[in-house]
Amino acid sequence: MPFVKSSASLAELMHRIGDRHRDPSYSCGVVAPDFVLSPGKITVIGAPPATGKTALASQIVFEAMAENPELRLWIGNVEMDMQSILRREVSRRSGVAHKRILDATFGDDEGNRMMETIQSLLPLVVRMRHMTPPFTTEELGRLVLESQPGLVVVDYLQKFRGSDKDARSGTDEVINTLRLLAHEGWAVLAMSSTTRQQGNGKKGGHDHASLSLSSFKESGEIEFAADAAYILRDVTEGESFKVRDIDLDCVKNRAGSMHSIPLRFCGDFMRFERRDADRSTELDSFNDGDSEGEF
Repeated sequence: MPFVKSSASLAELMHRIGDRHRDPSYSCGVVAPDFVLSPGKITVIGAPPATGKTALASQIVFEAMAENPELRLWIGNVEMDMQSILRREVSRRSGVAHKRILDATFGDDEGNRMMETIQSLLPLVVRMRHMTPPFTTEELGRLVLESQPGLVVVDYLQKFRGSDKDARSGTDEVINTLRLLAHEGWAVLAMSSTTRQQGNGKKGGHDHASLSLSSFKESGEIEFAADAAYILRDVTEGESFKVRDIDLDCVKNRAGSMHSIPLRFCGDFMRFERRDADRSTELDSFNDGDSEGEF
C-alpha cells in the first residue's frame, strides 16, 4: 500500500521535539567536520578525474568508522579492489609513500610502522564489507533485505549497471536505489564524475572554476535526489604536482548552509589536510615522497 496515515509521523516528531532529539549524523574527523554524512541522507561528491575524490571519500569514511564505533560500512568501488583501498589507508596513516608500498622499496622501520598500522585498522575492518562484481543496482538493492542499515559508499555511481543498457537510464536506476536505501535508514555517500565543458571551438575539458550542481554527469536525477552535494576543485597555483590545493565546495545542502572547506592533498600519501591549519612541517615532509599522479 503506497500511502499510509501521517499521524504516526507527526506523533514521532512531537516526541523528538519534546525530548530534544537531534537528527543523527556521523562525525568525519578534523579535515571535514561539517561534512554531511547522516542516516537517511544521500551525499554526493563530484570531481574531474585525478582530483582526489576517491582518496577523500576513503579518508572521510575511515575517520567516521574510527569516531563512530557502532557504524558498519559497505563499499561498492567499481574501479578499485579492497586491498588497494586498504593500502592507501595504510599509506595515509603510517606516512609511508604509496608508491614505496607498491614497489616494496620501503625500509625495515617503515615496514614495522605499516604492520602496526594494519593492526590498528583491524577493529575498523571487521565492521566493513565490500562488493564484488557484478556492480549492479540489483546487488545494491539487496542491502535493504539482507543487512541492517549502515553506511554505503558507491564509487562511482555512473559505473553501476542498471537493468537497461542506456547509460542515462542506468544512472536514474542507481539514484532510485540509493533513495530506497536512504529511506530505509542508510547513510549514502556516492562519487560522481563531472561533465566536460565545451566552448570556443575547443575540445571539451574540465574547468574546475565553472563546476556547479549541474556539472554532475547525467545530473538530472542526482541534482534532485541528493540531500547534500559537493564539488572538488583544484585551485593549485603554480606547477606543484606533489601537493595540491583543493576546495571542497558544498553546492547543495537540504539541512543546512552551504560552505567551502579549504583542503590540501598529497597524492604520495593519499592524505588530505586542512589548508587553514598550521601544517607546514608535515606538508614539507610530503615532498620527500615519489608522486604517482593517480588519485
